[in-house]
Amino acid sequence: MAIRYSTVTIRESKEKKRVKIGSELKPHITNKIIKKWQSLLDLTTEVLNIPSGLIMKLNADTIEVFLKSSTHGNPYKVGEEAKLIYGLYCETVIGTQKKLIVPNAVKDPLWNANNPDIDLNMISYIGFPINWPDKEVFGTVCLLDNKENHYTKTCEEILYNIKEHIETDLELLVTGNELKKKYNELEQANRIKSKFLSLISHDVRGSIGILDEFLKLVLSKIETYTTAELYDVLNALINNTSASYLTLENLLSWSKSDLLQLKAKKTNFNLVATIYKVLKFFKQIIEFKELKVITDFYSEEIIIHADENMMETSLRNILSNAVKYTFANGKIFIRTFKKGNKTIIEIEDTGIGMNKQALHNLFTYNKSHKSDGTIGEKSAGIGLMLCKEFLDKNNARIQVESKIKKGTVFRIMI
Repeated sequence: MAIRYSTVTIRESKEKKRVKIGSELKPHITNKIIKKWQSLLDLTTEVLNIPSGLIMKLNADTIEVFLKSSTHGNPYKVGEEAKLIYGLYCETVIGTQKKLIVPNAVKDPLWNANNPDIDLNMISYIGFPINWPDKEVFGTVCLLDNKENHYTKTCEEILYNIKEHIETDLELLVTGNELKKKYNELEQANRIKSKFLSLISHDVRGSIGILDEFLKLVLSKIETYTTAELYDVLNALINNTSASYLTLENLLSWSKSDLLQLKAKKTNFNLVATIYKVLKFFKQIIEFKELKVITDFYSEEIIIHADENMMETSLRNILSNAVKYTFANGKIFIRTFKKGNKTIIEIEDTGIGMNKQALHNLFTYNKSHKSDGTIGEKSAGIGLMLCKEFLDKNNARIQVESKIKKGTVFRIMI
């Protein structure tokens, strides 16, 4: 946000000084603090028998009465503003950053002209500057009297103590605001950490589940394999183990700052190659369930501009659901279309389908709506939520159609 400035005039030197004023990022003055400041003004003016105590706030082009004492005869009004054209008392205080005492403005040739306070019969003044902890100007605290007043040392000390109280409150407000911001950042980091751990749980757990089922299949048929067949099976097992390791490695390589920002790192890559890579990931479970995967791509080289890791994770989660919820001997169709400047990816299965409530909750993390696959495959209940988040960050839209016992179609437009 741009820094805000105000220009005040120091009357004695006629110097115009540009000062930083409280930016819009500064915290709001709470009602509790306003009541405290009001009490300080009222008590001070009552004890010192002075008709007017003010806390003034500097704006870009004006200075306004932020608070006024409740004393009888105080001619000022809260919210009243004066343009910075007179070189007022408070302008000099702000410009010099020093106290100012004017015992009698009527008798003082420096202050008896172009002085709107005299018009209000306020002829004497004492004031101190008030600043935020970063030295941006808030305004002033001051006393004005309708008679000549040289203001005793005690009066000066009381008003200076009020200045310090006000500046301490401003510092506490800023500190509280910063603590609240840090707390919100920690809350966000904690939510992201939980999501990150769930992502690890989902992807790695799914990979291990596939390996587990595959090993059971191998063991159940171990006596039927020839040496060459066993070699192929073990080679496939190594490939799947490597894919699982790569998944974990990719997840753990994301730095904390990447997680906090979760920004898409877009590059040009071949979508079809990524789809084949994802299919290879599910090769064993597809064979185990004897599923038929039918692909129909309008080209073997479809270049898209997106975050490849995010797209791969999204496709893997969608295909994982298709494999998981399709019965043995079922079919999965993967198609691509071109529509204008958009590429459309469809993943359709002949699985168990979903009802309207399941569709409504599909992209939210809710443990109550996760369900096991057709052969007991486990679900972490978070994959599609991450899929939606990653697609959103790549300006991709996703649509889902589903019918119970008929199947589901996921449609991605990018």
